[in-house]
Amino acid sequence: MKYTQLIAAFNQRPFFETADLLALFPETESQILPRLSRWVSQGKIQQLRRGKYLLPMLYQKITPHPFYISNYLYSPSYISLFTALAHYQLIPEHTPLVQAVTTRTTRHWTTPAGHFHFHSLKTDRFLAYRKVQLGNSLQQDAFVATPEKALIDICLLNQGEWDKPRWSSLRLQHTEALNPDTLLKITRTIPSKKLKRGIDALVEYISS
Repeated sequence: MKYTQLIAAFNQRPFFETADLLALFPETESQILPRLSRWVSQGKIQQLRRGKYLLPMLYQKITPHPFYISNYLYSPSYISLFTALAHYQLIPEHTPLVQAVTTRTTRHWTTPAGHFHFHSLKTDRFLAYRKVQLGNSLQQDAFVATPEKALIDICLLNQGEWDKPRWSSLRLQHTEALNPDTLLKITRTIPSKKLKRGIDALVEYISS
């Protein structure tokens, strides 16, 4: 496997895994891995995590969206929490850390493509997300929590009570886009007294 062959194979889809190379090229893992390590150190490819790689921007025909990278990096997962709130313009701040939730173990990766944090969530709470089109390519589509579920995940995954002053500290904006009935409906599916108190306070806050 030559570097030019790697570029030709993945410039339409800049992500690849070790397993992809073993399927494409007649070489063993012990032959491929040292070459990948060398190319990473030379900046010819970017390592996202063990076994997952990305071509440098120079060779990407379409630059993948950070949300798409997040979905690819750790699956199943969806974008949520403050990253989703910023995406929906519900908070004024940009969040450089891409936050997501997963049914797997909590993990964090700092990569050349950005910083990604995945919060572990119970399977029965892994809901109310949708595929969002972020550009004109499949590499810009990603699973993102609904605005209401992003707020619920914040309440579930952050310690302490979420009362009206704490919700107020987020400086929520465009709250007319939030559906109080949806907030309450999702909350009723999750057995958590803390969550119920927090969402009751949120509904009261956005309705006042």
